[in-house]
Amino acid sequence: MSEPLDSEADGLPIVYAPRGFAAADTQHPRQRAPKAAEVTASRIVDDILKGSVRVGDKLPTEPEMLERYEVSRESLREALRLLEIQGIVDIKRGPGGGPFVAPLNSGYLARTSSLYFHLSGATYSELLDTWAALEPTLAERAAKLPASRTKREMFTPFLAYDTESHVELELFDDFNNFHSLIAALSGNRVLTLVTQAVTHIVAEQVLQSVDPVAEREMLSHSHADVAQAILDGRPSKARKLMTEHILEVTRTYLERDPSAGERRIDWRL
Repeated sequence: MSEPLDSEADGLPIVYAPRGFAAADTQHPRQRAPKAAEVTASRIVDDILKGSVRVGDKLPTEPEMLERYEVSRESLREALRLLEIQGIVDIKRGPGGGPFVAPLNSGYLARTSSLYFHLSGATYSELLDTWAALEPTLAERAAKLPASRTKREMFTPFLAYDTESHVELELFDDFNNFHSLIAALSGNRVLTLVTQAVTHIVAEQVLQSVDPVAEREMLSHSHADVAQAILDGRPSKARKLMTEHILEVTRTYLERDPSAGERRIDWRL
């Protein structure tokens, strides 16, 4: 197990305990058996991955799942709540309701990650530093992809984006979608999910303070340049331009509030 990392923001110590969950004595992590609800949640996930149900499908009825998983009603319901919290299922109330399989939404990963960041004392400067490390790599990978109709259809709208014809909320959503598209093209699902989670926190907690109307030209031109480099198949240029873009957004954010970078990342539900 690694030694706890010092936190400059008075957060909890960070430990790595590969053999189990850390107890009060972090040098001797305890191992606990998973609860019945956790085992049941894992089995439900296994059944989803086997193709028994697809996104949008309703899971079997409660009596059917009780019989299949051989657990108590309390454990089954707790398992479904665990999966709902993670965004794996949507539980709808009322007639025709029940648990439905949901698509993977990196916003849920962002929520869990932001809790860890918050408790560790991580700051917005560290968040932006991580964003700057991830996004240029994704832009470079996207530029390496062979030219295709799909790729052109994805990025062409950003080449001549008319900022004057969009209201503030539309600008904010479109600018965020640009980064989401690049992450989706990474060809690496781990990179896609991790980067989208980090970008989600940046969008919710940092970019909200960057006025998309006031900065519309800067954001639009940056996105257009990156999109063109990706479509032209120029990986090095795409990486360089994305790095410059992230640094410009960071500069704009910190100019508005110089102390913001040292604030602890929020945990937002």
